[in-house]
Amino acid sequence: MKASRLAVVILIFILTSIAWAILGAVTQTRSTGMYARLAEGSGDSSLGGARASVQELWGRPQAQPAPTIWTTHMEKTSKLNEKGERVFQEIEKQDPVVPSQTRIDVRLESEPRRKGLLWYSTYKVRFSGDYAFKNGFQNKRKFFIKFDFPVAQAIYDDATLLVNGKPVDPSGDLSKGVLASLELEPGEAGTVHMSYASQGMDTWKYQFGKDDTVSSVKDFEANVHTNCSNIDFPTGCVSPTSKRRSDGGWDLQWKYASLLSGFNIGVKTPQKLNPGPFAARLSYFAPVSLLFFFAILLILGAVKDIRLHPMHYMFLAAAFFSFHLLFSYMVDHVTPLYSFLVSSAVSLVLVISYLRLVVDWKFALAHAGFWQFVFLVLFTYAFFFEGYTGLTITVGAIITLGVMMQLTGRVNWEEKLANQSHSRPPTGP
Repeated sequence: MKASRLAVVILIFILTSIAWAILGAVTQTRSTGMYARLAEGSGDSSLGGARASVQELWGRPQAQPAPTIWTTHMEKTSKLNEKGERVFQEIEKQDPVVPSQTRIDVRLESEPRRKGLLWYSTYKVRFSGDYAFKNGFQNKRKFFIKFDFPVAQAIYDDATLLVNGKPVDPSGDLSKGVLASLELEPGEAGTVHMSYASQGMDTWKYQFGKDDTVSSVKDFEANVHTNCSNIDFPTGCVSPTSKRRSDGGWDLQWKYASLLSGFNIGVKTPQKLNPGPFAARLSYFAPVSLLFFFAILLILGAVKDIRLHPMHYMFLAAAFFSFHLLFSYMVDHVTPLYSFLVSSAVSLVLVISYLRLVVDWKFALAHAGFWQFVFLVLFTYAFFFEGYTGLTITVGAIITLGVMMQLTGRVNWEEKLANQSHSRPPTGP
């Protein structure tokens, strides 16, 4: 290929890359534009914009703290007054109580919600906690139990609080928790039961203490049942002591006889593939696929004495661009995988049906179609495997390089390029 024609092909590649960048930016804007409008209507800037509006609709990440149990006693103290006289007085002081037994049962059902081009990892949770403690003092004491809900702005259905089997009617400002009291004789045991149904987003945690303090836990057992398998564990949370597969999800268990820890326990629900950001990533990466494809066509054209005109390259670039354009708007209505399959088929048909007129069926299918499938379809499909995309594309590029080196290793490039400069463009059948 002459230098002038090669320069035109490079210009076509650059212009197509710019078009992909614009498409990626437009797709990104479509993904976040609606949420910006929702955030403006929420009126709460402290929640952090667009994501906050979704949290207001469906709930926030929940962290259920352990109940606080304490009793009080009067302690005599003395101090000097202004006249230098010693004055005695009684001050009420708190004695914290650690539950002697804790049993937690949680049902976590992942129900992702989609708005526009974004998925949010929402879930439904049913919490049930049973706690036991006893009066280890030498006299009759009045014990106070305070149970805090995970977050104030949430829905709690069928909330039940039982103290020694007797229901406690919640009243007052429940954002500050539910307070109950119980009198126990020396050595007498007390029980607390709390249960409710709610919904949240992303993570569910159980906190042994507040404000990341080191807390003491005795005879603790928590069982969390999920309906999804690809779960994770949030930062600052310990892994379960045992787990097993169950009904498409996991049965997780944390069991400790005695524990001192500043960590908590929790589960991170799976995040579905977000169509909007995913489509934008594909558009930004597309020039790499087209660069490989053009390079292969230039090499094959030199080896097989096929000289494609820059206009041919322009239509081929447009066929590649059609894949990402169709995918970006089709993914609004169907799943990413289905959009990927349809877009791949459309782009392949455009390229193969065009090149069979420009050259012939053999070149269109066995060469151009095959390499388009490798660089466009397979490279794009690698993006469905989060964390392995770069490795997959790198391995594919190296394999492609090896294949082309083997196919062209015995080619006399001086002769081929000289013949290429005198050959005529291919004509249709």
